[in-house]
Amino acid sequence: MRQEQLETLAAASEGPATVADNPHTMVYSQWLRHPRLHWAVRQLEVWKREPRARLTFRLNRVSSEAPEAMFIGFTLPCEGTKPIASCGGLAFAPFEDQLPGTCRDYFGIDGWVHYASPQGHWLWVSRDAPLVTFSAPQVLARRIDPPKALHRVLAMVFNNFWYTNFVGDSHGVMEFQFDLVWRERLPAEGVAELAEMLVAEPQVLIQPGLKEDPIFVRRLYAP
Repeated sequence: MRQEQLETLAAASEGPATVADNPHTMVYSQWLRHPRLHWAVRQLEVWKREPRARLTFRLNRVSSEAPEAMFIGFTLPCEGTKPIASCGGLAFAPFEDQLPGTCRDYFGIDGWVHYASPQGHWLWVSRDAPLVTFSAPQVLARRIDPPKALHRVLAMVFNNFWYTNFVGDSHGVMEFQFDLVWRERLPAEGVAELAEMLVAEPQVLIQPGLKEDPIFVRRLYAP
């Protein structure tokens, strides 16, 4: 399939978003429609006391084996700032820190993209999507140079252009979650730790019905 044969279809809103308020966040929910989906809903949660937001996107894909790729796009307020990502624990600048001839249509990442702008640091974090691209969908583009809008991140949440370790006709309900946080200062060595913290699930320790070992009591209150 050649690049000029591709068609891009954006989702459309079903109506205005609804708003729910709680002591800590504001939650905006909006239903979307798209010809390749039975339904889709996006939920944006904005924190009141810190510069942080979370998007949860749920969709119900229609079954089809036709070539198809789906992206969820995020335009960050840091135009002109180059992104830094990480792969295998090593930070790299997309389009720059790569061997000649390697893929620039997609980038495999550890789950975050960092923008160190003059106005502060933006950290975009994905819980579920390890492949991203920039500016616009770059399906079969075979890019060799960076696009203009590097401040727009697109998470690739579905792609059956190739069959690699997954069912090509994955369909039904899927959920994806993304976090965005701003920090006035964010050292490079702290980026991965903050990204991991944003997506970490609470850990609950269930006390077994056995007698405690005395060592736990001694060390629990030790300085």
